[in-house]
Amino acid sequence: MNLTNQIKDSLKQVVLELQNNNYFDTAFKVDDLVFLLSEPNIPKEKLGSEIKFDFSTNLAFILKKYKQTSPLNIANDLKLKLEKLDLFEVVFVTTPGFVNFVLKNSVLNHILKNIIITNKKYGANFVKKEKINVEYVSANPTGFLHVGHVRGAIFGDSLIRILRHAGHEVEAEYYVNDAGNQINILANSVLIRYKELFGFNEIMPQDSYHGEDIIWVAKEIKAKYHDYFLNDFNSKQEELKSLATNILLERIKSDLARINVTFDTFSSEKALTENNLINPVLEKLKLHTYIKDQALFLNTTKFGDDKDRVLIKNDGKYTYLTPDIAYHETKLKKSDRLINVWGADHSGYVARMKISLQALGYNQAKIDILIMQLVRLLKNGQEFKMSKRAGTSVTLTDLLEVAKSDAIRFGMLTREISSQYDFNIDQANLMDTSNPVYNVQYAHARTVSLRNNLKPFLLDLNNSVTPKARKVILALDEFPDLLATIVKTSKVNLLTQYLINLTNLFNSFYAQTRLINHPQETYYSALVLSVQIVLRLGLNLLGVSAPNLM
Repeated sequence: MNLTNQIKDSLKQVVLELQNNNYFDTAFKVDDLVFLLSEPNIPKEKLGSEIKFDFSTNLAFILKKYKQTSPLNIANDLKLKLEKLDLFEVVFVTTPGFVNFVLKNSVLNHILKNIIITNKKYGANFVKKEKINVEYVSANPTGFLHVGHVRGAIFGDSLIRILRHAGHEVEAEYYVNDAGNQINILANSVLIRYKELFGFNEIMPQDSYHGEDIIWVAKEIKAKYHDYFLNDFNSKQEELKSLATNILLERIKSDLARINVTFDTFSSEKALTENNLINPVLEKLKLHTYIKDQALFLNTTKFGDDKDRVLIKNDGKYTYLTPDIAYHETKLKKSDRLINVWGADHSGYVARMKISLQALGYNQAKIDILIMQLVRLLKNGQEFKMSKRAGTSVTLTDLLEVAKSDAIRFGMLTREISSQYDFNIDQANLMDTSNPVYNVQYAHARTVSLRNNLKPFLLDLNNSVTPKARKVILALDEFPDLLATIVKTSKVNLLTQYLINLTNLFNSFYAQTRLINHPQETYYSALVLSVQIVLRLGLNLLGVSAPNLM
């Protein structure tokens, strides 16, 4: 339990004690009280230079509805009880009824002890373990990854790291769309580029893939298979499909590895048909399907959809939805919960997917679908496009030519994925504190350097705590609660914001305090080590390096 929750529980215990003594005029449930802990609410003229308060609460105002007296009187009555607790060194009431606290040094020192003892396990294993399947990226293997895929890859990977740290068993999965018309188009596009390498003059159809990635695939095939596909292509078409798909998938894997993204499982759409996993799902859905105009429909309107959805077209082919339902069932059979990270172009697909699974008998609450908005690259204040890729998206390879993996990962995680994000290449390359990732990494390197020069820390801490040090310690204590919030909300951007804030607090403390040869050097050594542990852990959870030297 972090300090904030500990204080709130102590306040509730005091209220319960007052309630048991018939203090209140009206009955209520103490556990239902909702009140705030915030920055100290002390007027400057009443804030003595000797006292720096840590928290303030509005509890007295909340209790006013149950007691016919002023919030100020209630606050003073709370004060008498709170002063007897081991948590608080000073309790101070200000008008019109705020209760302010100074925490005992022993409480703050315990935070540092806990961080140092738990180390890389700080904030870990706090949940009831679940099997969670996170599917993300899942880009069609018809070309190189572009910046939109990159944002989803980084977000999904970081979320998985945090879920695992919390104690969940998580499977990172990539769904390979290796069936359907887009793979036919891929094979035909590669064949044309392949034949061009042998001097043939071919015309690319309008619906082909025109990017340089297709030329690259053709060159890879020629290097290994020479002129094998020039003759009797009809009998080799399926072979070329698989070959081109696998070449691109391996390239996708290697590109993702460059930004520290890996997967546990790659699931094939084609394998769903080969392993007869679609027909059993259609059989289970029979109660909710009907035939109209020689097509098979799923009656999704009775579950709240705006129209019924086609599962099998009148030509006998599956719609995109059908194998997707089967695929999601395979995931649900092996998981307690699913998280999908989809692009904005799939937002209209969310409801029908959830409703289809509900028709199969699954609870929609077991499926979280997170929609990711677009990314723009900015350079010199203008949208950045690679001239050599005119008319196509910027690829991950392109992006890594102009920015480092750490800057890309940290930058992509500074905004909630439901918001459009502008990635500023110029800022990402700055080697100074105006670049957030550089600032955080530099702070970590500073803690390493300081620890090499400071005396060994002492865990038995009985020293007084300076105001700026107090702020750092209280921020360190927020880390486990922050991770718990991310686990519940999937808002990974909260971690980047936290690391930026912690870095700023630490830098402010460092600028004010000469640590080496300080009378409390061994205490400050423990504080620096605690900051180092949390910065390193936070960066690792984001998939960003924590350098020891910069």
